[in-house]
Amino acid sequence: MVKILFSCLLMISLSLSAQISLGTGSTDVGVAPVSTYYGYSYVQQIYTKQEINANAAGNITGLKFYLDPSMSLTNSSNWTVYVGHTSKNSFSSDTDWVPLSQLTQVYSGAVTNNNGVVEVTFATPFAYNNTNNLVIAAKENTPGYDDNDYDDVFYVYDGVSGSSIYYKDDNTIPDPASPPMGNLVPYKSVITINGLTGSSLPACPVITYPANNAVSVPLSPNITWIASPNATSYKVSIGTTSGGTNVVNQQSVTTTGFTPSTPLVPNTNYYLRVVAVGPGGESAGCTEVMFKTLPPPPGNDDCSGAISLTVNPNMNCSSTTQGSTLGATDSGLIPDPCYGEPDDDVWFKFVATATSHYISLSNIVSVGTVSNDTDTYFQVFSGSCSNPSSILCSDDTSALVSNLTVGDTYYVRVYSYYGAGSNQSFNICVGTLPPPPANDSCSGALVASAFPYTYTQSDGAGATNNSGFVTACSNAMNDGTWFTFTGNGNAFTVSVNMPAGSNFDPQIGVYTGTCGNLVCEGTVDNAFEGGTETITFTTTAGTVYYVNVGDYSGFTDNLEGAFTINITNNNLGTSETVKSKNDLQIYPNPFTESFHISNADKVLSASISDMSGKLVKTISNPGTAIHDGELISGMYVVTLELKDGSKQTLKIIKK
Repeated sequence: MVKILFSCLLMISLSLSAQISLGTGSTDVGVAPVSTYYGYSYVQQIYTKQEINANAAGNITGLKFYLDPSMSLTNSSNWTVYVGHTSKNSFSSDTDWVPLSQLTQVYSGAVTNNNGVVEVTFATPFAYNNTNNLVIAAKENTPGYDDNDYDDVFYVYDGVSGSSIYYKDDNTIPDPASPPMGNLVPYKSVITINGLTGSSLPACPVITYPANNAVSVPLSPNITWIASPNATSYKVSIGTTSGGTNVVNQQSVTTTGFTPSTPLVPNTNYYLRVVAVGPGGESAGCTEVMFKTLPPPPGNDDCSGAISLTVNPNMNCSSTTQGSTLGATDSGLIPDPCYGEPDDDVWFKFVATATSHYISLSNIVSVGTVSNDTDTYFQVFSGSCSNPSSILCSDDTSALVSNLTVGDTYYVRVYSYYGAGSNQSFNICVGTLPPPPANDSCSGALVASAFPYTYTQSDGAGATNNSGFVTACSNAMNDGTWFTFTGNGNAFTVSVNMPAGSNFDPQIGVYTGTCGNLVCEGTVDNAFEGGTETITFTTTAGTVYYVNVGDYSGFTDNLEGAFTINITNNNLGTSETVKSKNDLQIYPNPFTESFHISNADKVLSASISDMSGKLVKTISNPGTAIHDGELISGMYVVTLELKDGSKQTLKIIKK
């Protein structure tokens, strides 16, 4: 009887201790296992066999997730949870979901915040094979969201790039069988996996930086890894051959980061291994990471080595110069009054041949360790290298620098906007503006008297903004170049297209009245840089129409570019045409935390997309104000679906 009782107690003790906790101690919050700050979400996370570090295969009986005990889950409490095996170590793209066919539904129902713990107990245990990695997915099905300090609430810890993939939206319920395009994040939930017992040896640390096969790693890299449960210290080895320790030989470290005491050699391959040490011994079989250091600094790393640029006599940029910030170092010149982090600035110079020149960067490619970062910045100086004076700052890839003195030398430094790991290669060009075109002002509008009418405006860059922006339509625009014709009662179509590679983002405005008192007939700004704009409208016989083609901005005097305009007489009846009069406006633009929609009562829904076309957010019946403080800085496209069935697309900038 005593033996039976002791055996039962032992089994209960082992059952209670059969759990593996990962990420313990982190109180960072993120979108995993679900998003509480959006109406609906679907999230998949990958936990590798290496970090789970189970002593054997076994049955997972449940999961625990962690959050602040005071946070609400009222509108985030209906979960469906799935578990599966995967060979993926991380998600490689925003569509790289693990198929639903490879997952097992282990839970569906309500969850609660029990003193900072959400526990999900499986109706049927999941058999983990201790061979593959584990994918854990959760779908949140409750309408509405929880406003907990305007953020998500579940604790997460750092992982490798693509540790988790998520989709969240206030209105659309994601289908796990066909998930929408998601977003990748380098973290995963702080979690306890019930039913598995950890190995007596600590898990091999998961190195988070540098990644395997990384290039352009700094010479004094901050090597980081994820803490291994039960580890008391770590041993770091670095060599110039696989398995080598000739640079760092099993250096003992008690934190989860390490920087070599002596800078590494540029443009060299290194091999890194980190081993965890615990009471039971050292982790075994830890894989090594190979990385390559930055190349040597370029010759134009400082102002004294500035590369001379050829000034083009026009805007065609037939002469460009290649540059790269990779390997460049900080010149020590603070950017004020400009912005960004010039830790990788490179220098160029040119001799002015006119009082204004157009400086542009093209073919920008991310070459640093931060993937797909093409955000360059440039600053123009007068004076000398020993006494420079800033005269222009540009976060845009091109800008006009004015008030120059012909014959003087000017310096341009180019750098990546962000800090370490952000680097770009590019081409730089200095162009010369043409004189103002003949149709620069409304009073000089070119007359279209025969149709179809076609005209190529090759000198659009010389257009001025005259007396200010054209504000006759609610969607204001730059005063660009002008055309005019007389209506005949038919429908007319005006289209504008740009040459290949153009960064001109035009808007078309159509007006009646007089040049001094324009009346809006319609305006269109649906496309982006280099895109075609088209507007069709019905004319009144005998009425004079004015067409303005200018930059889309109603706030900043931007440069126009070359384009071709086509005006056609459609000979269609009124019922077959669409009169485009956009009377909706977004303001303020740029915005910080929120923006407003004029005539919002006409709007059925609004959707926000980034410039790659990825849907960021959808709002039904948005009202006059839309709060989007969580968006990162940049340009976005707002598509308004109107109650009359039409759509309007507007651009907006988040500061």
